[in-house]
Amino acid sequence: MPIRRGGEYLESLRDGRRLWVMGQRVEDVTTHPALAGCARSVAAVYDLQHDVAHQELLTIPSPSTGRPVSRAYLLPRSVDDLARQRRMYETLVRRAGGVAARLPQHLATVVLGLYDVRDLLGKEDPAFAEHVARYFEYCRENDLSIATVFSDPLHHRHHPVSKQEPLRVTARRPDGIIVRGAKGVGTQAPYANELFCMTPPRPDLTPDEGVYFATPVNAEGVHVICREPLASPNTADHPVSPSWDEMDSIVVFDDVFVPWERVFYLRQSPALDLAFEARLFQGAIGLGPWYVLVRMAVKAEVLLGICAAIADSLGSAAQPSVQTALADAMVYLETLRAFVQSAEANPVRSPSGLTLPNPTTALAARTFAIERYPFLLQHIRELCGPGLLMAPGQADLHNPDIGPHLHRYFVAHDEGAPERFRLLKLAWEYACDSFGSRQLLFEMYNVGSLATNKQRLASTYDTRSCVALAKELAGKEAQ
Repeated sequence: MPIRRGGEYLESLRDGRRLWVMGQRVEDVTTHPALAGCARSVAAVYDLQHDVAHQELLTIPSPSTGRPVSRAYLLPRSVDDLARQRRMYETLVRRAGGVAARLPQHLATVVLGLYDVRDLLGKEDPAFAEHVARYFEYCRENDLSIATVFSDPLHHRHHPVSKQEPLRVTARRPDGIIVRGAKGVGTQAPYANELFCMTPPRPDLTPDEGVYFATPVNAEGVHVICREPLASPNTADHPVSPSWDEMDSIVVFDDVFVPWERVFYLRQSPALDLAFEARLFQGAIGLGPWYVLVRMAVKAEVLLGICAAIADSLGSAAQPSVQTALADAMVYLETLRAFVQSAEANPVRSPSGLTLPNPTTALAARTFAIERYPFLLQHIRELCGPGLLMAPGQADLHNPDIGPHLHRYFVAHDEGAPERFRLLKLAWEYACDSFGSRQLLFEMYNVGSLATNKQRLASTYDTRSCVALAKELAGKEAQ
């Protein structure tokens, strides 16, 4: 099957999966009031691949069949390849205002990353490399939507390990393995065809816990348990969340059978090589962190746009405090853009010879993006002021009983008021309500927390030339 159409994608979700929302079984994710909006939005992304105006940007000829497949599966060999993939992803996430973090094109990077480190996987077992190569082609040729799960359930740090049940392999059979346990965060899992599960390395990891595998979402024993929905039913005053509430989920694997061809890594020996498993995990993530950076730069455009439009609408753009806030938003956007361009223009070679964005630059950018994001949201709140709470909604404005009062006292013959109210509702979704709060939480912990990213940067950054310069200057000073 080449690139799918949106209708084909939606039909693929009607597969008998065990999906739960607020304690209730969901029979059809494509029609459930809390889930259908995002399903339709992802379907529109699939349809866009068939649009003549976008097809060249979004697709490539399959190396196997010559038929169109997603550009997300292109194995980048040059800076130009990276630039084209970046433009592809920018186009898609811009349509969603930067809030869609797990589009099918993003999750394809995990399969691509796994393919890139297949030789490392083959060191544990040559069959793993073959499994990855076949799975990569399977996902590419069938235009699948994939969700990743790798976070363990939270426990008190002194909760006895003997009383915990991390995801693990409970049986190894001639035809496959049996896995049992639970993982999160499972973003987009309700809208995925495939679940890709991997366990990050840790010192106490046992051989049966160190496993990478993929399984269909509707596999026997898989339960997808969604968090509380955040999509507002009021589409008139909530322009983003009804379409893009990417659902986060707990995924339970209740004695799920996984055929060997879908097992990509399973530690064969009790001996722990933490460095080796860390290389595998980071390699499997692949282009993902760079795609995160590209998306956050697009979101920065939206945040600056909200700030500038609100300031203009309120006539406050010339105030020094407002100009300072606008300048902060501009610096945030331009810095992220510069990071994206620098990482793209100064690539590194991957284990299999792929051209990848500079990981050090991307890591520094991720640290900057996380650290400054909350300040941008606070600028929006301060620029909007109490209007964020008091902006009337469309239903109120058009109500025959109270609408005239709102038009008299709130609109007050101000031609810009209707647009201002809509801007304030957009600002509310990004900076204030539960959907915006989930966005903030996601950005703060996606691909690691701020502290984790700083530790990664400090432990991998090559400071030797800087140290040499400092010592040279110190020596000259001493003379």
